Amino acid sequence: MVNDRYTKLSGHLAGVDTLFAFVMALASAIYGNSGRMPPGGVREFLEMRITLANAVFAGLFMIAWAFCFRVFSRPEPCTLLRRAIGIVKGCAVMTVILAFYLIASNTQGPLFRISAIFFISCAIYKIFRLVFRTFIAARDPQLVIILGSGRRASKAWREIRTQYHSTVKLLGFVDDQPISEMAPDVASRYLGTIEDLSDLLLRNVVDELLIAMPMKSCYDKAQQAVAIAEQVGVHVAFMHDMYATTIKQAAHRDQELFNDFVPFHEHYVTRQAVKRVFDVVGSFIGLCLLAPLFLLIAIAVKLTSKGPVLFVQERYGFRRRIFHMYKFRSMVWNAEELMADLERHNEAAGPIFKIRRDPRVTPMGRFLRASSLDELPQLLNVFLGHMSLVGPRPMSVRDVSLFGEAMLMRRFTVKPGITGLWQVSGRSSVGFDQWIKLDFNYIDDWSLALDFWILARTVKAVVKRTGAV
Repeated sequence: MVNDRYTKLSGHLAGVDTLFAFVMALASAIYGNSGRMPPGGVREFLEMRITLANAVFAGLFMIAWAFCFRVFSRPEPCTLLRRAIGIVKGCAVMTVILAFYLIASNTQGPLFRISAIFFISCAIYKIFRLVFRTFIAARDPQLVIILGSGRRASKAWREIRTQYHSTVKLLGFVDDQPISEMAPDVASRYLGTIEDLSDLLLRNVVDELLIAMPMKSCYDKAQQAVAIAEQVGVHVAFMHDMYATTIKQAAHRDQELFNDFVPFHEHYVTRQAVKRVFDVVGSFIGLCLLAPLFLLIAIAVKLTSKGPVLFVQERYGFRRRIFHMYKFRSMVWNAEELMADLERHNEAAGPIFKIRRDPRVTPMGRFLRASSLDELPQLLNVFLGHMSLVGPRPMSVRDVSLFGEAMLMRRFTVKPGITGLWQVSGRSSVGFDQWIKLDFNYIDDWSLALDFWILARTVKAVVKRTGAV
């Protein structure tokens, strides 16, 4: 369930914040008493200060921190300034709590200095984190379709314009009501009926479907839309006043407008934080160790055929965002221009393009493809965050444009990878339907253990040149 993942997100973020609060309180006390350190230094100071009372206070202090910022961070839909003011208020309250405890425990140190250091450091950290998250979200806004066209839909559209204008972009409204019964601002952005929703999700990049219609009279319609969105992998959110029914009653919190309306990129980062660390470390080590091989391949490609060393192509990545994927060039320099003439020779079923004896491939390119060395520059894509070491293969704009079913878009709910189940299951010898099935199996069963297993199998497949074309 998507809502369960957002609940985990809140827990992870609260854990990081409370740990930071504890560390800053301890660091402030140490710095404030730097002029009164015993001969043994910080270690002896900590041995003196770690008592049962201090340990109990530390636990209560972290709980109070989480509760305090939960109170001052409401309501969620508000301006950046209001949220920053809430942070300052929260830091002030926690500073007062820390100061009262230091006074009650007869701390022999500069209380004002300790309190000031704690307040300033915490406020800077929280505000910087807020601004950074807002900046990232504004660069890649969440794309939303609203289901409904009445009062609730108009309210949702108004809130998006006033509160989420920099991080959320409305694509339009979907409803079965006649356009003549809609408000002018809704009618001008009308996309189609619920029956059209599947095709809309297939042809448009959509991150969120916001249900904004009366549930008592539109329950079946909402359920139909939810089923379509979940089949595609689009997140579903509900208006706060829809929880009188049993539909999707998970992780409800008192929000003024949205329930669990958290930027999609945050959910992704939290869910696969360990995987991302592994990707960064693995790709960095790979780039460093393979740098001499990169140079040799680059020289060989340049000397054996006309054109650039790298082949750069637009591919669809996570959330169907387009990025530039890098490969060592294995074809002639004008290969994409020649593709139109070769379409009739396509040997692959489905929207993909494969020719076993592709005349565009250079002699050096055949070796690079057979050995999979042409894929190595994608380590840079992994390091930059466009891809992962393991995941579904990134598909070209041409291939995705030929998709005929909306459910195929679910493969873009995770980052694409250099290798995946398709690569270790035969690559080009696997048909398109089986390829998609393998991608969905990976998405549904993902774990670090599965990633390690695929990486191990990839080495074996590369050595045996299984399925390489």
